Amino acid sequence: MDFVVKKMNNSITVSGIVNVHFFNCKQDYKTKLDKHSFSELVYVSNGELLVESQNYNGKLLAGQMIIHSENEEHCFSNANDLESTVIIIGFKTIGFNTAHFSKEPFTLSDVNIKRLAEIVKEGRNVFAPPHNVPMYNMKKNSHQPYGSEQMLRILLEHFLISITREYTLNYFPPVATPSTFTVTEIINYLNDKFKERITINEISFIFGTNRTTLCKEFKQATGTTITEYVAVKKLELAKKHVAYTNATFTEISNQLNFESIHYFTRFFKQRTGYSPKEYRKNFSTKIDIE
Repeated sequence: MDFVVKKMNNSITVSGIVNVHFFNCKQDYKTKLDKHSFSELVYVSNGELLVESQNYNGKLLAGQMIIHSENEEHCFSNANDLESTVIIIGFKTIGFNTAHFSKEPFTLSDVNIKRLAEIVKEGRNVFAPPHNVPMYNMKKNSHQPYGSEQMLRILLEHFLISITREYTLNYFPPVATPSTFTVTEIINYLNDKFKERITINEISFIFGTNRTTLCKEFKQATGTTITEYVAVKKLELAKKHVAYTNATFTEISNQLNFESIHYFTRFFKQRTGYSPKEYRKNFSTKIDIE
């Protein structure tokens, strides 16, 4: 029997991705009115934003997103006295109608929130830190897991197709199953990403749980907090870089994504009893490490 290979058409093609940001929006935060040559998705995980754009002016609540079209002027600010947790994804597409999602907030289903979480997770493989600075032009990681860029594009295409189905066809995906994360998964993720500025809110979002449950289960399983676990990992690597390499302290601070050299120095001295300079003088062997 002769089989015919059927050509598969693309309804939506993601031709490029500008950034994948996950950050906490402080009480007085406000972006300037701006426009881009690409579409921009804004999603609120916690809190609420005030959005101003050519197509919509009003609130964006937790669980809702809006997608600004190419060259649409827009800005946003925090809408309350608490921090809001926000995801921003800039992208270019062929075949995707942003008009459906630029005129009013769109509430994501549980399944599509999980899909968005997968995009954020894969985005960390593709883009180098910082991930929490929304006005920063992100750069690609020089070392990525195999297929990361293609996987990120596929995940975003899947998400855009799914929300378009919901909007145009009233096609709703099945209800998402409850999160079944394990502490081992969290530990593996932290071991891979501890050098970056990752927050508990972001880990909670990626693994589909809430902050309270995540922290409680992690502490019960490991005897320590996530914050302390990451701090210990950072300290051990910092000590190796200080003692065994000729890297400057600013370079080490940047490699470990501390907010500043001053914060790094204070962190290092509080935990070792030595400043980086004193530690290098007392323990240095000047053997380069990876």
